[in-house]
Amino acid sequence: MKFIVENLAIQFRQTKILEHVSLELEAGEIVGLVAPNGTGKTTLLKGIAGLLKLNSGFIWLEEDGHRIEQREAFLSRMFFVLSSDAFYENLSVLEHLQVVQKYWKSKISIEEASSFFGITYFHDKKIKELSLGMKQQLLLTLYLISDASLLLLDEPLNGLDPTNVRRFNELIQHFQEAGKMVLMSSHNLYNIKETCTRVCFLNEKKIIADIDVNEDLDAFYDRQYVTKVGK
Repeated sequence: MKFIVENLAIQFRQTKILEHVSLELEAGEIVGLVAPNGTGKTTLLKGIAGLLKLNSGFIWLEEDGHRIEQREAFLSRMFFVLSSDAFYENLSVLEHLQVVQKYWKSKISIEEASSFFGITYFHDKKIKELSLGMKQQLLLTLYLISDASLLLLDEPLNGLDPTNVRRFNELIQHFQEAGKMVLMSSHNLYNIKETCTRVCFLNEKKIIADIDVNEDLDAFYDRQYVTKVGK
């Protein structure tokens, strides 16, 4: 399985947000998407997920030499929740899990997925009763239970305590071993180093670098985005 973005461009009214963005992921790759706020990370993820119109470019999955680009077929293999704000306040945690399991036709059991992030004890709570941390635990559990081939995550560490950060790292390792493809935006370079296989840096409306995770990410970030005092 491969995921390919070719020459993607997105604009809002007359303002170009992204242009000439190309990217490719292979099965088992965990790719970090790094840039300061306002440079288009979330826009890129939303464009891939079909939540924003593309002004140009193509997006597809490739399986056994065949392109999967028809919308329904593509979306059935991809999973993305922008944030816990997208949850339905009056539905329970369990109901959210059941919806994802059903529509993504997942064979992963709710019990197995729930135990990973320790959310079984609040299955019956409605979303409006949850803390930010609990919502984030649910969000990551939904990614696990979806069993999708392509997983898009936007700042997934928000609201997680150290215990759940470790669980998140284990989840990413599980995805890699299972041959999933993960594209994950994050500001946390330390966690990117721990979890990703490659890192894409976004600036000036496009991907400016696609580098190995073992390179000096902090130094590269500083060169690209940090203005030195007195300069």
